[in-house]
Order: sequence, then C-alpha cells, then structure tokens
Amino acid sequence: MVVHKVAITLPEELYELVERARDVEHRSRSEVIQEALRTHFGESIYVPSDAERRALVEALDQLDEHPGAQREWDDVRRELWPNA
Repeated sequence: MVVHKVAITLPEELYELVERARDVEHRSRSEVIQEALRTHFGESIYVPSDAERRALVEALDQLDEHPGAQREWDDVRRELWPNA
C-alpha cells in the first residue's frame, strides 16, 4: 500500500477534537483523521470485533490494577496485527 504524508491546518476546535479522540481511543492522529475522511466519503469505518473489545476491557482492567504495566500502543498493535 502506498502511503502519502499530508500536512493540514486545523482550527483549534477541530484540533482539540482530534486530540481528545486520540487520547480516548489510544490511536494515532493519522488514524483518527483517516477514519473521519472515510466517514465523510461514505466508506465503511473500522468496528472492533467482540474479541478486540474484550481484550481492550481486560487491558484497561489490568491497567487499573497495575498502573505501571502500561504498554506502548505500537507494541500492542504489532501483537494484534502482526502482518499490518
């Protein structure tokens, strides 16, 4: 897949929405903006599977119990999608 880097300018309120989504969803800025563009242009958006949702809930529960056990998102992503 060919990937292009694009610089954009956002008003403060849109920037804050993107940043809030990144924080809540633990995703990159690019992922949030890509999903917004896909939604705008009518493409299907990513919906996590039940297994992915369960894994996220379990991970958040473990993090509540052991805050020092937080993992980097890139490591988790490689574990979930090794061929991506």
